[in-house]
Amino acid sequence: MLRIPLLAVCAFASQAAGANDMPPAIYIVGQDLDAIRGYYAADCCARADGTTAYVNLYGILDPDGNYGGLGIDKRGDPVASEQGWGAGPISAYKTANEFGVDHLAIGLWIAENNNPRGLSQIADGDFNAEIDQLGRFIRGTDATVYLRIGYEFDGAWNEGFQHPSIYVAAWRAIVDRLRKKGTDNVRFVWQSSTSVIDEVIDGRRENIEEWYPGDDYVDWAGLSWFTLANEKASVDGAPDHASLAELATELVEFARSRGKPVMIAEATPQGYDLLNNTRSNISRIYDGAAAGDTRNVSNDEIWNDWYAPLFEFMDANSDTVRALAYINSHWDAQAMWGPPYDGGYWGDTRVEVNEDIAARFTEAVDAWRASVNE
Repeated sequence: MLRIPLLAVCAFASQAAGANDMPPAIYIVGQDLDAIRGYYAADCCARADGTTAYVNLYGILDPDGNYGGLGIDKRGDPVASEQGWGAGPISAYKTANEFGVDHLAIGLWIAENNNPRGLSQIADGDFNAEIDQLGRFIRGTDATVYLRIGYEFDGAWNEGFQHPSIYVAAWRAIVDRLRKKGTDNVRFVWQSSTSVIDEVIDGRRENIEEWYPGDDYVDWAGLSWFTLANEKASVDGAPDHASLAELATELVEFARSRGKPVMIAEATPQGYDLLNNTRSNISRIYDGAAAGDTRNVSNDEIWNDWYAPLFEFMDANSDTVRALAYINSHWDAQAMWGPPYDGGYWGDTRVEVNEDIAARFTEAVDAWRASVNE
C-alpha cells in the first residue's frame, strides 16, 4: 500500500475460464527500492518472479515531482533520482530493470486526495498525455506489467473512489487509451482493499461489483491481505463486520465467476516486528492505540497466526489465486508509516531479518509455485 501525500486492442472474453486457462504462479516482492534491494542483498529467500513499484499518474510529466515515480523524463530517458513520498525510494524504471525479473506490478495512484476532480478529468481526457507517457514506459520494458489502476477501490482513505461510476469511467479511459496506443504487455488489475478497517470506517458491507469496470476492461482481480485472517475489531463500539478471510473469499468468488485470475496484490503481516519478535496494536479503531500493547511473540506464533493462513487460503483457491505480492518493508523506519502512526502501526515485515521466518517463507512460496505450475 502506498498513499501519495500532499507533497508530492482486442477485448478479453467474458465467459468463465477453467483452471487450465489460468496463468502460472507468480511471486512478487516490493514495495520500494530499499525493501527490494535489501531482500536481494540478503540472498536468503524465495526467488522473485517480479517486483512492485508505485506511480502517481497526475505527476508523470512533472520534473519537480520526480515524474510521479515513473523513473523516466518527458523524452523517455531514465532519471537518476528516486521519488519517495516518505515511504522508501520509488522508480518504476529501476524496479523494472535493476533485478532481472520478468514481471512488474505497478500501483497506479489516481485517487483525488491531492487532485480534486481528478477522476472526472481523467475520464474527460485531461490526462491523456500522462497516460501516453505511462504507455511509453510500459512498452519500453521487457517485463509483463500488472497495472493496478486505482488500487484499493473500496478503501475509505482513497478520496473520490466513493463515487463508483466516476471511478469506472476513469478506469475505462486509462485502459482505452493504453490499448489505442498498442500497449500489449500490460495486464489490468482491479484491486479491492478487502480491509476490515475499511469495514469499521464505513460501518457497512459494500458491494464491490459497483466498482467493476467490466470483463472487457479487467484481466486480473486483486486483494490486500494485512491483518489476521479471522480477526475482527476488538475496540469498544466497533461495528460487527466481515473478517479479512470473508472479504477475500468474496473477491475470489466474484473473480472465479468472471473467469479472472486473482493477485494477492499487497500482503504483509501488519503489526508485527520480525526483527524483534513482537506484535503491537494496529489502530485505535481496530485493536487499540497504534503501536501500543506490544507483546513478545515466537516465530511459531508469527508463522501460525499470519503466514500459515495466507498460504492455506492460496492453496484452497489455487484454481484462481495465481500471484502473491509480498511487501518486505521496514515500515517503522519510514516517515509515512512510522511515528506518530497516522496511517496505523505496520512494524517491520522484512523476512530477511528473521532467519526462521525467511526459511519457512521460502519453502511455502516454492511449494505453492510448484503445486500451481505442475
